[in-house]
Amino acid sequence: MRDLSAPRKVATLREVAEAAGVSIATVSKVVNGRFEGMTASTRERVEAAVRELAYRPNRAGRSLRSARQSRIGMLIVDPSPRFLVDPFITNLVAGISNEVSMRGYGLLLSRIDPEEPESSYIVKGQEADALAVLLSGTAPEREHLLARLAELRHPMVVFQQAMPGGVEDVCTVRQDDVGGARQMARRILERRPSRALCLLPRQRWPAIEARLQGFEEVLAPAGVTLSQLRCDEGDMEGALDALREHLAAGPLPDVIIGTNDRLAVVAVEVLQAMGHKVPEDVGVSGFNAFPFTTPLRPRLATVRSPAYRLGELGARLLIERIEQGAFATRETVVPVELVEGESL
Repeated sequence: MRDLSAPRKVATLREVAEAAGVSIATVSKVVNGRFEGMTASTRERVEAAVRELAYRPNRAGRSLRSARQSRIGMLIVDPSPRFLVDPFITNLVAGISNEVSMRGYGLLLSRIDPEEPESSYIVKGQEADALAVLLSGTAPEREHLLARLAELRHPMVVFQQAMPGGVEDVCTVRQDDVGGARQMARRILERRPSRALCLLPRQRWPAIEARLQGFEEVLAPAGVTLSQLRCDEGDMEGALDALREHLAAGPLPDVIIGTNDRLAVVAVEVLQAMGHKVPEDVGVSGFNAFPFTTPLRPRLATVRSPAYRLGELGARLLIERIEQGAFATRETVVPVELVEGESL
């Protein structure tokens, strides 16, 4: 009988390769999540041998040999300590986390206060091989921070922003927010509105700017007056009060456009509390189509965001950059999908 108290011998790559009947290089590819040019049967044999021998990669040894940390740093520029409450951020981070884990890397997540970017331990400590960045703030603020991060000389994927100028070794991954807003705006025009109110978060995000651009491009030429109201979506009661006061002070808009679904939910709640019918009196639209809006009645007209897929793509591009030395592409734009609902 085997002595269970004795230290268990750690399996090596060579032993896994011999058990699976493949080369050491093939085993290395499998444990690092690189399956290009590999048959399904080969991958299955290697994975079975890894499980049977309880093989675990030696991360410390690999880091010493390659000067890599095998870690991706995720930086989210958001003044709110409750940044993970945002469903877009949550889905984006989930996509990144699952992808890097599958490929044998770890994820370091850090919120950056726009006023104190150097406060992040990832920025100070050089703890990662590459950076995934979600920026907020005005265009000059984002440009300044990107330049600061570029000084760290890490490869970067920047989410939800067009390709920045003057920054090397970076690629961008974003959804087509302008195109999605144009689609929704054309749907809104079917109501023949004359006045529309656009609800925007107080924090300035490049994706929201893109959506606002798309709405303006379609609605303004059609003669629709588009006003704006910024709300702190992190303070739901405050957002409700701000919209309630705005609607009480002026003529009722024909449509309220939520530049995200949380603001659209605020609009529906305020309108119904004031005795207005949606969509008979005022139409409402959202953006993102996350599951939390499913119970809303009437069902929300919105645009489906591929936030989780954006995270997966960004992580994949970063790891390929680390392992191959260059980004396969500098810009990836993922299409979005109009979701019909009864709120318009």
